[in-house]
Amino acid sequence: MTDELFYVYGVTYDDVGLPDDLQGLDDSPVDLVRSGRLAAVVSGLGTGHRLGRRRQLLAHSRVLDTVARQSPIVPLRFGTVVETRSAAVELLDAAEDRLVPLLDSLADTAQFTLHARYDEEKVLAEIVAEDPQIADLHRQTRGAADDTTLSARLRLGELVAAALEHKRAADAPVVLEPIAKHAVAHSVRRPTTDVERLVDAAFLVDHRQTQQFDQAAEAVARALHGRVRLQLVGPTAPYDFVTEL
Repeated sequence: MTDELFYVYGVTYDDVGLPDDLQGLDDSPVDLVRSGRLAAVVSGLGTGHRLGRRRQLLAHSRVLDTVARQSPIVPLRFGTVVETRSAAVELLDAAEDRLVPLLDSLADTAQFTLHARYDEEKVLAEIVAEDPQIADLHRQTRGAADDTTLSARLRLGELVAAALEHKRAADAPVVLEPIAKHAVAHSVRRPTTDVERLVDAAFLVDHRQTQQFDQAAEAVARALHGRVRLQLVGPTAPYDFVTEL
């Protein structure tokens, strides 16, 4: 490579083989910088190049996920750049004692990410039907001018938010527990304020358990059909199961 800078996607074993046509950021060919048992997955990056575009982030993930289908990989934060191949080697050497055991622990696994979303109309109808105070405030504010019902609307919002959290606390285990039984580990992501959100979670799954994992997710989806929508993304690199270098 002739570029002055090197973009680093992640770290894997030194004996991994890359697809010949694998391209990284801005369609640059992907290469390996090896040292000891490790290899940094890199591509050239022109000096003065600005990072942050969505297509670059997608390329970052695409490279990592491609390598992860062949070998364990430790993803690096998007935007990791070194000035020379020697600097990449130094990165590998400095972290080898920690990275080799981590890669060993990730062998024969992949990440799957689950997004569970309520049907907003149905879950709000449940909340109104289950709580007389919410139902009364809903009747008071429906169709009324905002300036005449401000206090009632604020109170209604508070009660609905609390009711949603109560439902999430009850429903999240119904989603997670049957699926997590077939994973090596799982991590629940930080919640958002989205009304539809029930749970977002990442699962580290042994390749030998992938079929059982998929079947468990499908069973949960069938049981909650019409009330909760499930989306399963993967297999991908283990983004949620490594610490930053």
